Amino acid sequence: MRYGMNPHQSATMTPVSDRAPFTVVSGSPSYINVLDALTGWQLVREAAGAFGVVAAASYKHVSPAGAALADSACSAYERARDADPKSSYGDFIAVSHPVDAELAGVLKRVVSDGIIAPGYDEGVVGTLAGKKRGTFLVLEADASFESPEHEVREVFGLRLTQQRDDLPLTRGLLDPRVPDAAARDLLLGMIVARYTQSNTVVMVKDGTTIGIGAGQQSRVDCVRLAGEKADEWWSRRSSEPLTEVAMVSDGAIPFTDNIEEAHRHGVTHIAEPGGSIRSEEVAEACAAHGITLSQTGVRLFRH
Repeated sequence: MRYGMNPHQSATMTPVSDRAPFTVVSGSPSYINVLDALTGWQLVREAAGAFGVVAAASYKHVSPAGAALADSACSAYERARDADPKSSYGDFIAVSHPVDAELAGVLKRVVSDGIIAPGYDEGVVGTLAGKKRGTFLVLEADASFESPEHEVREVFGLRLTQQRDDLPLTRGLLDPRVPDAAARDLLLGMIVARYTQSNTVVMVKDGTTIGIGAGQQSRVDCVRLAGEKADEWWSRRSSEPLTEVAMVSDGAIPFTDNIEEAHRHGVTHIAEPGGSIRSEEVAEACAAHGITLSQTGVRLFRH
């Protein structure tokens, strides 16, 4: 690799088994490129498998700036990047399906570090490889690669091992009263939360993340940050109030102030693990604001 977390750190990458999850088609990756690529690829592969359409994500510093579903790779990425275009500046792109000339044409005009996808149509790699004076990174994912059952991390001389987070995220985790369209948005939000640094809150509307509050120590700050981004996204589209937003929290909502803040940003459906000492109060606050609450029993922390 070109370098580690920072240019003054050297770094290498070595496959755990006899095969790697991707091949380098063009360019030379850095440590953070690889983290973004592998995390983003897992997100879009899971989302595409869950919904049967194309998924794309725009990654920055191991969390998505945006993610979206669509019928084409180009539309999915444009929706993902438009979720938070300021944060997507210099992003790493993940797409669940092969990259075609239409998407390559869009990527020629945006500032981005690289892309991972399961394939590239003829001539596309040449178009992409010329970006950033030839340093744009193009990775081809092995779509059949499966992660080992356990993940290993070494920190300060200590090796930590845990089971890979592969719990199925299904409609059965949600309240039966949730309409199908909102259920899709909640499930997409859960998938996105699974691959976002905690604490995180994800707001979704019509198959697109419209606000992601990631990496905050306070959960209500996650809600506030996601809501501000959602409001900005909506203001570019309409002068009407934002409504019908689905919100996912990767951990239990601890206080009703989270619900008050969510209500301010048009949230009408929430999915969160539940199980906090104030979960009953949280449920009552949701009912008071007409918000359907799904307490899934599934925490989705990522650190």
